[in-house]
Amino acid sequence: MSAFQLKFYAVFLLVFLTAFPSFGLAEDISALVAKRLSRDGKTLDLSGLKIGTSGAKQLAGMESIAGITTLYLQGNKIKYRGIKALAKSPNLAGLKHLDLWGNMLGDLGLKAISESPYLVQLESLKLWKNEISDDSIGLMVASKNFTNLKTLMLNDNLISPEGAEILASADGLTQLTTLNLFRNEIGDEGALAFANSQNFPNLESLYMGQNNITDQGAVALIESQYFPQLKVLDLALNPLSEATTMAAFKANRKRKVQIIYR
Repeated sequence: MSAFQLKFYAVFLLVFLTAFPSFGLAEDISALVAKRLSRDGKTLDLSGLKIGTSGAKQLAGMESIAGITTLYLQGNKIKYRGIKALAKSPNLAGLKHLDLWGNMLGDLGLKAISESPYLVQLESLKLWKNEISDDSIGLMVASKNFTNLKTLMLNDNLISPEGAEILASADGLTQLTTLNLFRNEIGDEGALAFANSQNFPNLESLYMGQNNITDQGAVALIESQYFPQLKVLDLALNPLSEATTMAAFKANRKRKVQIIYR
C-alpha cells in the first residue's frame, strides 16, 4: 500500500469516527456501565459519552442496571429510538431521577417517557435542550407517570404560550418544587396562565427567564397568591421595565422571595 493510500485511509477513519462517535462504543457499553455504576448500584453516570441510539438500546437490555434509581445521560444523542428502548425496559422500573439533557429526543421522546409502563416513580426529570414543543406537553400532562415529580426542567426547548397554558392547567404536577422553563417562548399569555394556576402549591423555584415576557406577565407572576412556598422567581433576560422593578421591590419587602429580573 502506497504512502498516499495509507494517508487516505487514515483521514477517512478519522472523519468516520468523528461523524459517528458512538461507533464501537455500544459494543463496550457493559464495560462502561461496570466502570460508571456507583458502588451501591443505584447511580449510573454515562454523561457525555456519546453512546448514541445503539448504546441506549443495549443499555436498556442490561439486567445489571435493574437496581439503579438515578441515571445521567446528558449529551449522548440517544434520540427518540434510544429513549423509546429505555422507556420499555423493566430494568428501569425503580428509576427516580433521570437526566436527559441534550439528547435530541423531540416530542416523540417525551411521548415515550409519558407512555412508559415502567417510568412511573420519577421524582426529577431533566429534559432541557431536547427540541420539545407543545405537541408533547399535552401527553405529559395527561400521563400518570409524573404524579411524584418534584423537579421538572424544560428549559431551552420550543414551548409556546399554548404549551405553557397546557402545562399550567396540569393537576397531576402538584408535587413540583422546581420548574424550569428558561429560554422558551411562553410570553405573557403563558406567564398569566401560571400566575392564575392553583396547581403548584409546593413550588419553591420557578425559572421563566428569556421567554419574551413583558411587565404584564411578570407583575402577574410576582403578585400571584398561588405560590405559597415560592422562594425563587427568575424573570431575567425578559423585556421588563420599571413596573416589574417596583412589583419586585414590594414583593421582596413583604415575603422572603428572591425575584431575579435583570
